[in-house]
Amino acid sequence: MQRYNIFNKYNRICILNEQSGVFFHSDERVIECTPETINSIDFRSFFEDDCRQNIIIFVKSLPLEEVFFKATEGLVFVQAAGGLVRNSANEYLFIYRAGHWDLPKGHREQGEDLDFTATREVEEETGVGSLKLGEKIGVTYHTYMMKGRREIKETHWYDMFSDCTDKLTPQKEEGITKALWISKAKVQTLGRKIYPSLRHLLSTIGFAFDKTL
Repeated sequence: MQRYNIFNKYNRICILNEQSGVFFHSDERVIECTPETINSIDFRSFFEDDCRQNIIIFVKSLPLEEVFFKATEGLVFVQAAGGLVRNSANEYLFIYRAGHWDLPKGHREQGEDLDFTATREVEEETGVGSLKLGEKIGVTYHTYMMKGRREIKETHWYDMFSDCTDKLTPQKEEGITKALWISKAKVQTLGRKIYPSLRHLLSTIGFAFDKTL
């Protein structure tokens, strides 16, 4: 199934192709996007903070990527990368910042490969060592206002492993107050203390949450 999920402050914009076979919920607004209607859809309004309804853009007879780029036209793209790090006790490395639990990640610097960005940022934000890089596990998109402009962050996530037993050191200058190893069972109880885009990513790789956006 092809889809893009873009998480906004209060809603989600989901772009699906016509082969998705997905069931639409009654509380979602479904908009059909075709070659005839694509230029008349007010995509920008879906990203406003007063939009509290999840939006389904149901794509017919168009490449999904074309609709994604049309929907995000005018937003400033920012690339980032991070990791889901597991240790030998099957615990996962999380950081705590701004009232939410998150996975370590950060902005891609000029000339960096994304997998290098991911390992660098994980090390910088948590102090963990002996990282072994695995496969990419997904890409998330979320939008936010920054200095009067709306940015969309495209974050590439990688599977990682570390057997490092050294004390973790949260990067306080980045607003991180905790860096902890957390069991999968505990992660699944954190619910809305984890950002919606991250809950969605984790749910695609075997984590179960009671409610997701």
